[in-house]
Amino acid sequence: MIPILVCFLPFYIMAQKNVIPASRIPALNLSLPDGAKQDKRFLITLAAATLLESEVQDPKINLTDVEVYFLPPASQSGFNGDVLLNNLEKSGFQILPTKDEKMAWLMKGATTFLIYFSMDKSETSFYLAKSNMPPKAQNQGTTAPTPAPNSQAGAMTVPAHIPPLPPGRSATTPSSVPTQPQSSAPIQTAPTEKPSPTVQKPSSPPPTFSGYQFSTSNFDDGWIASIQPDGVVVQKGETKVYLFFVLPYQSENFSGTGVMDRDYYWDNHITPLFKTSSKSYQDGGEFISSLQPKYVEGWGQDPQTGQRRFIGMFLTVSPNAAMLTVASSSDEANFRQTFPKAADRWDSDLLRMSSYNKFAVGPNDLNGTWQSGGSQMTQWYNTVTGAYAGATFAASSATFSFSGNTYSSIHNGATGAVGAMNTFQQEYKGNATVTNWSIIMTNRYQGKTQQFDAHFQAVRGGRLLYLNDRSGGEYTLVKIK
Repeated sequence: MIPILVCFLPFYIMAQKNVIPASRIPALNLSLPDGAKQDKRFLITLAAATLLESEVQDPKINLTDVEVYFLPPASQSGFNGDVLLNNLEKSGFQILPTKDEKMAWLMKGATTFLIYFSMDKSETSFYLAKSNMPPKAQNQGTTAPTPAPNSQAGAMTVPAHIPPLPPGRSATTPSSVPTQPQSSAPIQTAPTEKPSPTVQKPSSPPPTFSGYQFSTSNFDDGWIASIQPDGVVVQKGETKVYLFFVLPYQSENFSGTGVMDRDYYWDNHITPLFKTSSKSYQDGGEFISSLQPKYVEGWGQDPQTGQRRFIGMFLTVSPNAAMLTVASSSDEANFRQTFPKAADRWDSDLLRMSSYNKFAVGPNDLNGTWQSGGSQMTQWYNTVTGAYAGATFAASSATFSFSGNTYSSIHNGATGAVGAMNTFQQEYKGNATVTNWSIIMTNRYQGKTQQFDAHFQAVRGGRLLYLNDRSGGEYTLVKIK
């Protein structure tokens, strides 16, 4: 048996285009042999992006403008690794190798690209992406010998760090309408629990926030959520919880520096906001720093009233992102009673509060186009020899467009090897009826009417739309226009 190592790398993806003939690559000033084609289909581009991203270890590096080209086999075209290398050097590019012999960095002036070059008997694959900065070795002034992009099939390498999928989210079926905001304070994490807002119609139209109808939710367990410029405040009685929008996270700040990330975010974000006067931990005797919960607590002040408060912060980390959940109570006893597992490394009460970042959908909130997409790459290795045994790829996307009481949606998918994937596309059009927590769409699969549970999650600068069709289909959508 050959075991598999599965790499999950989510991406938002663009609309589908065609496969077109290509005689050159303008970005590289590189001429291509006769019969070359550029594949602009978004699922193929997504697969190439996933592969290129696996080479990037520096969180500061962002790859954009991915291009995919397929060339006739070298046996027919004569275009091999040596030809590519010579032509790139003639165009003025400095070429730096990577651990993967199929990949290389290209630098010319302030411009940097990451490329992938692979030759098979049937065709040659060439991918490139523009980088916002050179790799670290170049930044540090080191030099490296010029690589020869592979002229034969080579072994892919597995990245040292494989980003996990973002936390799972599922829509619920609340039965309510939000109320007016109850508090204001500056301050995302993914829902894990399913509290339900209760029905409570406001006597006057609720205020808008960033162009959306509802900016508060009144939950049936007494918590009230309110969107603020820097996050969501959830309040019940005198207890407040601040769900900060995502903050940047740079792992090099904490690797080998002696600085713990929980201290960094407490000192640089919580202390200035709450004017903290003390700082302590609930490590339960654990002395290994990597096993200690990312939790800090202490006394501070309410940012609005200045009243003395007991504060607890829990830090959640995902690739390049930090999420802070902060609870504030009038005294320590009340804090312990409300959040008895606040410092639990695996099951913190504070993390569960992220499920209150949930807001109703107004009838005019959906107008426009919303999109989701993701990918999964599986790399195969032989357990005995360790040799690379191939890779398969799966990707899917969904685009929903709403206008008044009508909708259209396009659903795409692809599986298989990059360049030889099986694809599908389904398209639906019909009427859409929007209520606070659901959307009913006509003319879905086999002409049937389908109901989706729906809600918004607030994020910095906008909202994510969650749809659940109650049959296992879930969509996390971002508005693209």
